[in-house]
Amino acid sequence: MEKRVKPTKKELFNEEQKKILKNRKVVQLNKFIKGDVSAFSVNDLKIFKLIISKVDSQESLFKDFYEISTDEIKALNIKEKHLYSETRKTLRRLANIYITFDEGESIREVGLIRNDFKFEKYTKKVLINFNKDMDEYLINLKKNFFMYDLIDIVNFKFKHTIKFYEYIKSQSLNVIKLKIDTIKDILDLKNKYSRYANFKKDVLEVILEEINESSNTLYISYNVQKIGPRVEFIIFHVKRIKNNLILEDNSRKNKYQYLIGKECEYLDKFYTLDNVDTNKYIIALKEALTNNFTHIVKDDEKGLEATLKALYKKDFVESGSNEDIEQDEIQRLLTVKDFKKFKEQVIKEYEGKQLGNNLPGFDKEDIISVQNETGYLLNATTGVVIKKEESLLIWRYLYKNRNLVGKIIKDDPTKEFINKVFTINKKNKFGDSEVFKYLVTDIKEEKENGNIKYRLFIQNLNDPLTEIEKSKSLLTFEQLKIYIEENSKKDI
Repeated sequence: MEKRVKPTKKELFNEEQKKILKNRKVVQLNKFIKGDVSAFSVNDLKIFKLIISKVDSQESLFKDFYEISTDEIKALNIKEKHLYSETRKTLRRLANIYITFDEGESIREVGLIRNDFKFEKYTKKVLINFNKDMDEYLINLKKNFFMYDLIDIVNFKFKHTIKFYEYIKSQSLNVIKLKIDTIKDILDLKNKYSRYANFKKDVLEVILEEINESSNTLYISYNVQKIGPRVEFIIFHVKRIKNNLILEDNSRKNKYQYLIGKECEYLDKFYTLDNVDTNKYIIALKEALTNNFTHIVKDDEKGLEATLKALYKKDFVESGSNEDIEQDEIQRLLTVKDFKKFKEQVIKEYEGKQLGNNLPGFDKEDIISVQNETGYLLNATTGVVIKKEESLLIWRYLYKNRNLVGKIIKDDPTKEFINKVFTINKKNKFGDSEVFKYLVTDIKEEKENGNIKYRLFIQNLNDPLTEIEKSKSLLTFEQLKIYIEENSKKDI
């Protein structure tokens, strides 16, 4: 019978998280991301996004109150011992701190929620209403807005990750070139991180790692552009993963999927391909930098294919030949997903256990383990939790070398003595003293009173037909070394 693996606390939490936050969507006007939210913590922003997810963006007026629950707040992955008091503190900050918008010739301050939120007695509910300032950003939205699933950001631990994630979601391009200073403005880090190396290590790479590991809809890579010796621009390459396409049955795949998200020019405007309906022969194009859509309707499959071929002269693959292209695309996405799945599976299997040694960035003697409850990597030799950047190197190494997971590689200090010839003076069967030659065939490690010792296995070279002998007593490594070296010096 197959042994059932008990779900870890983390797995149970993730399932509950999905259940509670299912269908919760954050919808807001594009320009809302320009507001300076530097005064808020990552938990403040998560709770605020939860409140926004309760709003119907097509409403013309806010409701009197919007209800959130403590179960929903817990599902935001907010680990606070005193959740009630911390939530009250967050709501006070959201009510009393205004976010600022630099509008060129003026600075605008916008209030978020009103200061009359209510905690209903004997329930887990909190009632909140929005400040009137927020209506233009959240309701009656017709254009220039963006939307995402709340579940996609709840596992972020860095507030700048939420800000950058929203910026990418508000853009339709898949290749985005930004000046370093522009990125700092987006992240509310103006006049900070004067050295690019520090900005890269402490901000940029942390943000992209969190997005790539925790988001189900984005995967972002980047390269840099220098002017002279200085890095001036960062070029982001965005992969937008829609509706878990890679997990769908093959028979349901759209054969033009490899074109979706690519840019084209149509009637002197630039668009990205949003969708191809192969049943109704409709091509949906999204205009660059807007939320405007253009639909091209054709009479049949032949017309649909001809139009796509005209729009994508370089990228289009003739029918029957695009399977390999699509498989390559899917493989890239699967690699991202597979890395996350591999990491989660290893954490589950090795929680509280030794993961390996001789890993990149650490000495051979350093044994790395998975810490209980947290799943963080721990240097078990020193007892120190390993930093995020160092952990990522280890995970990438183990992902490429899966056979090394769980293996502790030890240098055998006794191997230099194997096949060594030495002599022993002892009495022969006639009672006379005689010099016997022996060959070390093996040395085995054993424990005695909790200490590591060694037992010798030797072959009598004077009489090779006799059975291999083993030493009656156990020796420490120093005793073993002295014994073999001293007896090997004798004239043999």
